[in-house]
Amino acid sequence: MSAVRVGAVTFDWYPFDPLVRRISEAAVDGGDEVDVICLRQESEQKSEVYNGVRIFRLPMNRGFGQSLTLTLLSWAWFMLIAGWVLTLRHLRRRYDVIHVHNIPDFLVFSALIPRLLGAKVILHIQDTAPELMIAKASGRKGALIFRLACWQERISCAFAHSVVTVGWPFEELLLQRGVPQEKITIILNSADPKLFPEERRCTPPYTVAERTGQAETTPFIIMYHGTLAERNGMDIAIRALAQARQTVPQLRLDIKGRGEHLAYLKQLAQELGVQEHVVFTDPCAMEELVDFLLQGDVGIIPYRCNGFSELVLPTKAYEYAWMQRPMLASDTKAIRSMFGSESLILCDPERVESFAQAMIDLYQQPELRERLVTNALEDYTPYRWDAMAQRYRQLLRTLSGKSSPKGATKEVEVAISHH
Repeated sequence: MSAVRVGAVTFDWYPFDPLVRRISEAAVDGGDEVDVICLRQESEQKSEVYNGVRIFRLPMNRGFGQSLTLTLLSWAWFMLIAGWVLTLRHLRRRYDVIHVHNIPDFLVFSALIPRLLGAKVILHIQDTAPELMIAKASGRKGALIFRLACWQERISCAFAHSVVTVGWPFEELLLQRGVPQEKITIILNSADPKLFPEERRCTPPYTVAERTGQAETTPFIIMYHGTLAERNGMDIAIRALAQARQTVPQLRLDIKGRGEHLAYLKQLAQELGVQEHVVFTDPCAMEELVDFLLQGDVGIIPYRCNGFSELVLPTKAYEYAWMQRPMLASDTKAIRSMFGSESLILCDPERVESFAQAMIDLYQQPELRERLVTNALEDYTPYRWDAMAQRYRQLLRTLSGKSSPKGATKEVEVAISHH
């Protein structure tokens, strides 16, 4: 079996980005070769090999909170530089597949020359750009941005040979906007068992405290990790905590992440008088994230119900389910497409008291926590990462025209079929 040579491009850091890392290492684990062209943080090397993936970092930073104009200019400049590096490497030793991760979608045009020279191109849509843009803008300006985002999405998908997306709601949108069904592959952002080993799953700390008679002095920890933007709704979680602590003073909220909303969230916690019960920590290496999950009791996903967040299937939901932590989440179309109503507590994102009551219920009812964990794991199991990784490796083989990897079976198709 000959290896597929893959050139990946992402406007993000590597190996910090969990999706790009997970998908790249899946290819390497299957015997293929992967080069990743990405951004560079000051402390990082210009190039290195990490877990078998060759990384080439460009002298740009991602930045948070920039104006739309500066963001677009950054995207365009990165596309040009990444395209230059990608082309040079392709001319030295040709890639079979170029895998471009959005945002932006038009980054796919960094693969123009390799495509003309015979490489197949994947556009990986982790976030649908039109819905994300409209979530950040409003009014007449927002409507214009939405139309432009739809246009660039359409031509980007047409340029690519294959479009990978991360859930059924996104697939439905892409189909409505004219992307052919046969061009779309769903690969869910499941928890990578290399980073979240099954043998590390354990009973939540508060449950242990309940069983050993130490519950009164043990905090009941609700946790969140990821981007801190307005659309992610962590202000809702902080307000809910402040309400719920009036009934359950043992509650604590642990937040790991960064983003433009961080300063506001810290100020809000202080204004509500819960600054000592809201713990902020910086993002960590993916290998360390499992420790954060294991020290918590409940995962929270309080996304606002706008056009974008309504469609997002958060990776953290898979991680909570796999590591056997109960969840409370906004009642969105995406969440309902993955988990049944008996697998987590669905809350109204427009009502802080809905989240507050869910926090109280989970604290007071250990049997509810156990039932949610069992049901969520059952929902998640058919979509575990080994099935998703196999599906990705099969896609690379199909596009490149090379033989299928050993062990590829029809079970992969069954695993990601819509339930």
